Amino acid sequence: MKFLNSLYNSFITNAARNAFCIQDTMYSYEELNNAIESIRNIIQQKIGFEHQYVGLVLRDDLTTYASIFALWFEGKAYVPINPAAPISRNLETLNKIGARAIFDTQTNGADFEGIELVCTNDEYSNTVVSGSFSTTFENIDSINHAYVLFTSGSTGKPKGIPISFGNVDALINGLGTDDNFSIQDNDRCLQMYDLTFDASLTAILPAMLAGACLYTVDPGSIKYFQILKLLNRYELTVLKMVPSIIHYLRPYFDQILAKQVRYCIFGGGKLFDDILSEWRKCIPNSIIVNHYGPTESTVCSHRYYISKNQPKTYNGIVSIGKPWPKLDCIIVDESNNMLENGKEGELCISGPQLTGGYWMNDMLNTSVFFDCKHESGELKRYYKTGDLCYRDNEGDFLFVGRKDFQVKVRGYRVELAEIEFHIKQITNLVDVIAIDVENSLGNTEIGVGFVGQPFEMGDLLSKMRTKVPSYMVPTRHAFFNDFPMNSNGKIDRKQLRLKFK
Repeated sequence: MKFLNSLYNSFITNAARNAFCIQDTMYSYEELNNAIESIRNIIQQKIGFEHQYVGLVLRDDLTTYASIFALWFEGKAYVPINPAAPISRNLETLNKIGARAIFDTQTNGADFEGIELVCTNDEYSNTVVSGSFSTTFENIDSINHAYVLFTSGSTGKPKGIPISFGNVDALINGLGTDDNFSIQDNDRCLQMYDLTFDASLTAILPAMLAGACLYTVDPGSIKYFQILKLLNRYELTVLKMVPSIIHYLRPYFDQILAKQVRYCIFGGGKLFDDILSEWRKCIPNSIIVNHYGPTESTVCSHRYYISKNQPKTYNGIVSIGKPWPKLDCIIVDESNNMLENGKEGELCISGPQLTGGYWMNDMLNTSVFFDCKHESGELKRYYKTGDLCYRDNEGDFLFVGRKDFQVKVRGYRVELAEIEFHIKQITNLVDVIAIDVENSLGNTEIGVGFVGQPFEMGDLLSKMRTKVPSYMVPTRHAFFNDFPMNSNGKIDRKQLRLKFK
């Protein structure tokens, strides 16, 4: 695979340069490569050729990162294991995928019932590297899986999303088609994502391919505080973040003037124009980009360069821009008919980054993947993202909301993002979340949550009644010090909903 050859060559070429700064300790590319070779030796001894999938407990240390690359160089797929998740859930994932071993850098006595737990730090220190490793990777089939990510499913059972080496190669090619984005070997790049979140790959891979240094954020830390510390102490030049981070950084905006930042890339959530205009003052020399993409299309599918003038928005949400050149995106109605520009419908994606389908889940595959004849006459396979969007006449896509955030109240279809938009316009507040809440009668009501000091709702509700129909006016409200967040840095709506019970 081309991207594996490029990674390997980068590790060798940049041996003397720093590859990682993890908890304020620097590690060179030479140290990274030594760790990779030792773990490749473990893989050859412990796993064997016939076994494709290895559970990998994801921690913030060099050996964990090296394990990802070592597994790839040996043609294996890693199955991300969250150390904070219940053992029963992790075991269900591993059994579903048929993994025979788990790599971890710590021993904590966890019993995975017959699946071998390999402590890579212990094995690493006792391993004599044989040196009999492939240094080119053309023999790795593009259809082989590079990782299988399990995400929560509507049935309560995790759903597996396998991503192939070919998918990852297409992701790298897509990133490479961007003439305005070029990481250099002297860049200092933020890696804030938990490794269980696939967006971490778009922080890791471009930096590694360029010979730059990645500065990681400890998953157990207060992320926004850690990011602020890294930004100031190490003068980071490339930031890849979830948009919610700048909401938490907002109280510190007057203390931040990071003129050295070259790129600031957002992804993994909605980016709002109001707070972005404030954040821009903190990074005055930076190019700002909004990335979009579901896990099923290998992390990223769209990008939008945000001008210093008025960016394109819908309900205050910044555009997700255009798809990458080799991807094809359409908007469809509920019958999968293609819609013209300006018409709102479900965004669907086709192309070489698309997963082959959910792991052993034919029913789900049938519901979200479909064939459609493109305007060129070619029959293409598309994935239904569940995101409501429309495409403007310049080819940019604008995000309207999630289909699952489109709820019915008293029989009327309600878009929660529209309620949030109007409340933000009235109050000038940034941290506002509208959510559907079930009352004691089983009917749906609209709740709204705010971050900050409580205030009287009467004036807001009166003004809302002049903006929207009565069924869209919130009937419940709550105030929070901070919204609950999940491990990916996104607002945890399930936990938020419990606050309204």
